[in-house]
This record gives sequence, C-alpha cells and structure tokens, in this order.
Amino acid sequence: MTEAPNPNRRQFVGSLAAGAIAVGAAAVPKTLGADEIRAMRTATGPGPSVKPDDSWLRGIKGNHSQIFDMPVPAGGFPLFHVRNYVHTYKSAFDMSYPHVLAIVGMYGFSTPLAFNDAMWAKYPLGAAIQATDRATNAPAVRNVFFTAPDGGILPAEARIEIPGDSSISALQALGVRFILCNNAFNFWVGRIAAGVNRPAAEIRSELEANMLPGIIIVPAMVIAVNQAQAEGASYMYLE
Repeated sequence: MTEAPNPNRRQFVGSLAAGAIAVGAAAVPKTLGADEIRAMRTATGPGPSVKPDDSWLRGIKGNHSQIFDMPVPAGGFPLFHVRNYVHTYKSAFDMSYPHVLAIVGMYGFSTPLAFNDAMWAKYPLGAAIQATDRATNAPAVRNVFFTAPDGGILPAEARIEIPGDSSISALQALGVRFILCNNAFNFWVGRIAAGVNRPAAEIRSELEANMLPGIIIVPAMVIAVNQAQAEGASYMYLE
C-alpha cells in the first residue's frame, strides 16, 4: 500500500498547533492555568478506548507513593523533580523502590514523550511541543527525554543543564512508572492522521508499536489521578 505524500513540516506543525488551540493552549506555556489543564485532561480525540490495566497501581498502599501530574515536558524540569523525589528518599532516608514509588502521568504536550526516536524523526513531534535538541539547537527529531548518553546531560534544551539521570529510562531503572492518557493519545493520533492524510487506525497502530518500553496506557489521566489517590498516593503537579 502506497502512502499519500506527507505535507511539508510547516503545514503539519500548524495542524498540530490547531489541535492545541482546540484544547485551550496555542503553544507550550511555562505554566498552565486550571482551565487549560482541565481541558487537556478531558479532551478526547476520535479513537478506541482501552481495557483498564491496573498493574501500575500495585504496591501503592503502605508505601511512600506519589503520582506526578506532567502535562508539559518543560525542557525536562518535571522529570528533574521526579529524579529529586527518588534520589532524596534514597540519600536522606535510605529508602528506595518498592518502598518509595513514583508514578508519572503523561498527557497533553507530554504525550509525545511516550514514543521512540523513530516516531520523533518521522513526525515533527519536537517542533509541535517546542522541544529543542541541545546538540543541534533545533526542534528535536529524537526523543530527547528518554535517555542521556553516558549518563551525562539530558539532551533536551532547558534553562539549566538537567542531569542525565532525570531521563525516562534512568527513572524507570529506579522503579518509576510512566502512564499515558488514552484520551490524549487519541487526540494526537487524530492530529497526526489529519496532517499526513492517513487513517487514524494506522497511525495508532504505528505509534503503539513504537512506544517506549514500560509505558502503560490508562483510559484517562483524570481517572488515573483519582485511582492513585484512592490507593493512598499523594499528588504533585509538575511544571
């Protein structure tokens, strides 16, 4: 099957930006108001629901557990907060996973963080979420939040150098769990499908096949936050 030619990158990024406007944010601000966060949590794109997978909730009760609400990547600062949570429990209290549990909820503009370099190279995800590659000083065409070479600096450009052990892979190695909102996933699938003139089902299957290891899709982030707190986890909004 021959795919339709892709539109130019400016048109595609414009299509994604138009979708951003639809959920109440035309660009990635440094901070988001309550109305914008609420809209991004509840916005749904056309697409399938998912069967609930509650494995990410295991082990919350009786532990020092916290769910981190991460709607924007913000150059890696939110991940740096999660890193500090885990590392400080270890250094100050000699406590670590599974007695200390961090769960990171991705949705809105952090949705692309769930996918591998191939998807960032194929679609302009870095440009769409204003993620800059520190090495090129240009919109990232790789997932600059997933790993840091040799444990150095996180490749995402930020106001300060974010330690490499704040990367998704480094945090996962310490027991941090990452969950992805299905509603947000469907929204991005719809925007990408419209931008490249391909069926949404094909785009979804492609993205699912290129998801980072260990990511769990949850039906909705607004429900996941409720579930985690019902199990005893505390809550922190990341920015």
